[in-house]
Amino acid sequence: MAQDDWPSRDITVIMPYAAGGGTEPLTQAYIRELSEILGANLIIDYRPGGSGSIGTGMAIRADADGYTLGVISNGTVAMSPLTIPDLPWDGNDDYTAIVKLAEMPGILAVQGKSDFQTLEDFVDYARANAGNVHATTSGQLTPSGLTVETLNEMAGLDIVAIPTSGGGEAITQLMGGHVDANFAFGPSIRGQVASGDVRPIVSFSDTPYEFFPGVPMASEYGYDIDIGVKYYIIAPKDLPQDITDKLVAASQQAVASERFQTFLADGGYVPPEPLTPEEIITELEGETTFYRQMLEVIGQEPLI
Repeated sequence: MAQDDWPSRDITVIMPYAAGGGTEPLTQAYIRELSEILGANLIIDYRPGGSGSIGTGMAIRADADGYTLGVISNGTVAMSPLTIPDLPWDGNDDYTAIVKLAEMPGILAVQGKSDFQTLEDFVDYARANAGNVHATTSGQLTPSGLTVETLNEMAGLDIVAIPTSGGGEAITQLMGGHVDANFAFGPSIRGQVASGDVRPIVSFSDTPYEFFPGVPMASEYGYDIDIGVKYYIIAPKDLPQDITDKLVAASQQAVASERFQTFLADGGYVPPEPLTPEEIITELEGETTFYRQMLEVIGQEPLI
């Protein structure tokens, strides 16, 4: 049924990661723009756990009335069904794609006082101390977790990945000296990099990461690893078409706004190409294919 008065109450945006990482400010910037465009109040509901699958499942299972949205990543919707059994979704046709928010390449970061100056330094140390080098990730078998396993496979290492609830906890463990490195993303470590407490030593992308000038790509050391995170907004499946159209148009306007684009550039996020909902689904299907191939590289059989 058409809902000409939508939105007439608060809209909840479920964030499936803990506060303090790179997802939180991105979500806040989006809802600030969208609330002004729609004239509605938007509220973030933090639901971390399960490498993002708990909150994502809640967003997908919510009533399809336009009052619950979800922030999701390529790792959550494209890889989790391949690695986590009994999820409330198993494909890209189980939700409604709304808009793409941003991208972030993976980063290997160490403490500012660390002796590791290059990826070669880190690899040499990890090879000489197999099983005794620990690195935090944003979750088990997330893009950052998969980066650890891929580097292990390519370089013959045994780095122990320590999954956390998100970027905030991951950087806290690095700062506290509990781990040797953090497989991170730029926005979640920007403050610590600026203060000199954390140093990025390599990016896992196929193009230079301009937010950290001078940081080399892993391919420059012979490791062709291009794994990053992409963020999107979704809604439950079967959202009424009139609400979908309004939400997509308003979200595209929000992401294209000068203030949001400035936020992305200043915060270390890579601005996305404008995509329609159909193009988002096509992109995520490609991500699923990519993650299936990467899981095979590290010797893990995809569940589906």
